[in-house]
Amino acid sequence: MIRTLPLLALMIFAAFPAFSHTVVVDGGRVQLRGELVNSACAVAQESQDLRVEMGQYRSNTFGEVGSFSTVTVPFSLHLVECRPDIASLVGVSFQGLSPAEDPQVFVASAKATGMPGESGLGLALFDGQQKLIIPNAPPEHYSPITAEEMILHFSARYRVISLPLVPGNLLTDVWFTLVYP
Repeated sequence: MIRTLPLLALMIFAAFPAFSHTVVVDGGRVQLRGELVNSACAVAQESQDLRVEMGQYRSNTFGEVGSFSTVTVPFSLHLVECRPDIASLVGVSFQGLSPAEDPQVFVASAKATGMPGESGLGLALFDGQQKLIIPNAPPEHYSPITAEEMILHFSARYRVISLPLVPGNLLTDVWFTLVYP
């Protein structure tokens, strides 16, 4: 009897996997997002997360409030797969934080917090004709879609919005959207 007890116990434990059941525990949720658009152009990969190096400036080279830096930094947005059968014109609208002192420029923060006025400078953007682009406004200029690939030219300059200027690393975050009239 003593020998059969361990044998019986072994048979019972061996049978457990056959009688076991699956336990399901809710682990969370996955949310997948996408967007379907009827866009005439796509933004090329190199223009999607563009980084424009503005360079180094001496604080004593700036004038009074409202004056611009003497340096203009060009940059371009590359559009691909453009289809004039979907839209004949494309414009670019730029969005971001604008300081209360000068709503015609974007915040140029001297710190990573992005709070307006920290540096005393704002960042102004210009279109290919060197016309000031107003932040958070619809485009004033539209380019005709005439080719499968297009390069739209822009430039940026710092503008004094308050004095004194605060030295530091300058950071401006700007987003852009393509607009079809």
